[in-house]
Amino acid sequence: MYKMILSDLDETLLVNHHVPKMNQDAIHQMKDVLFVPATGRSFLMIEDILKEIGTYQQSHQYSICFNGGLIVENKEAQILSFQGLSFEEAKLLFDWGEKYHVCVMIFTLDHCYLFRAEPSEIERKTAQKAAFSVVDEYNMDFLKDAKIAKFLYVKPDMDYLKSIEKDLPETIKQQFSISYSSYRYLEFNPLGVSKGAALKWLANYLHIDTKDVIAIGDNYNDVSMIEMAGLGVCVAGASQDIQDISDYVTTVDYD
Repeated sequence: MYKMILSDLDETLLVNHHVPKMNQDAIHQMKDVLFVPATGRSFLMIEDILKEIGTYQQSHQYSICFNGGLIVENKEAQILSFQGLSFEEAKLLFDWGEKYHVCVMIFTLDHCYLFRAEPSEIERKTAQKAAFSVVDEYNMDFLKDAKIAKFLYVKPDMDYLKSIEKDLPETIKQQFSISYSSYRYLEFNPLGVSKGAALKWLANYLHIDTKDVIAIGDNYNDVSMIEMAGLGVCVAGASQDIQDISDYVTTVDYD
């Protein structure tokens, strides 16, 4: 019997950044099964979503954020695990990013900073109710003492983002966990951080066998948890290679 479900949010559970009533009703009907959002978003960006699914400020309810970099018990936002980037690691990516024609996005635990921000990303962060700032100068020295959670190159062009990854030196590729999401983000987390690793960590913490976990996603940052779970699921809108590694493909996409 399945005991826990991890679900990606954007392009999976949400429509227009909210949980549609059909999905809310399905979650509320589940008994004795934990429903855990597993997202690239920060915890502060999912508070309204947690309210919609009924786990906001609840004990023994959990959230996985920053692609697994942060694991939280929802009551009082208690941090159970945090793995972030050092300033030096983020600065390395920042300096390399200067040569690419992309928006650069840096998440700290409680804020998001956009460099060379595009209007579409400002609109997206506003719709997501993110706490964010647009930084006009291409300089991140003010983040020297911040708790940096993850780093992103942003462009709604997956082929271009993949070309950036190919162009990066092997030393960088071997230093970070690299993934893609929302068909617009090339994401960097500390090496070893992934939704799959977070699934395993949380399952061990709760004494749940990973074979008793379902993971649902749509994009490349979801692959590790789809593969780790006892039942790996993707939505119909996922690309064919993600469908191929999934145990089950839903009959509809996130719309």
